[in-house]
Amino acid sequence: MSLAKHAVALALSVTLPIAAHATVPASTFNFYLEGGSLIDTVSNAPSYVSGDLQLIVRAFDASGKQLQVTSNFTGLGATTGSLLADGDLNAGSLLFGAPGEYLTLTFNKAVNMSSLRLSGWSNGTLGLGVESGTFTAGATSFTLGSTNDRGTPLTTFTTTGATGTVFKLQATGQSEFRLAGLNVTAAAVPEPGSYALMALGLAGIGLVARRRAAA
Repeated sequence: MSLAKHAVALALSVTLPIAAHATVPASTFNFYLEGGSLIDTVSNAPSYVSGDLQLIVRAFDASGKQLQVTSNFTGLGATTGSLLADGDLNAGSLLFGAPGEYLTLTFNKAVNMSSLRLSGWSNGTLGLGVESGTFTAGATSFTLGSTNDRGTPLTTFTTTGATGTVFKLQATGQSEFRLAGLNVTAAAVPEPGSYALMALGLAGIGLVARRRAAA
């Protein structure tokens, strides 16, 4: 079912307008058509590098049990290890998929994530079902539904305000999809001079307080 769904999405991309993707920058981390094979390869915690950013991906089911991360030409997913598992992130409504499967994305430094791309997200096209999911960055959570660029075969979701080192992408509803790409930049770090000015300011406040106390 999964490969057929991705194949339909790929076919639609040839016939549908691609203007929706025109303003979306290339992914910082791209997992779609990047030399991936037709058959899934699996690993526990694959690592990816882009510039000075390192990303480690892990997969879990809803109970927190670690699964294996799957990777093929359509992107990253998860598998329970069953021979009949399709390798997508499944919400549990499909046979052999663990309920509420999710990926954790761990970076070596704080990043700002502006958007993410998913493959196999059909938006109900041709009766393929309507996907849903959540994307979490600390206390900030995004509900992934119909609010997207409706692109095919890759659907882009804006995640402005998502900042941190650890993020979570989880399937909900009747979903099966894969992580295709991420757009991230390293979060701004205060310059050493800023720390020095801050220290001087605090010292000045302390001096004023002591003088007032002495008076």
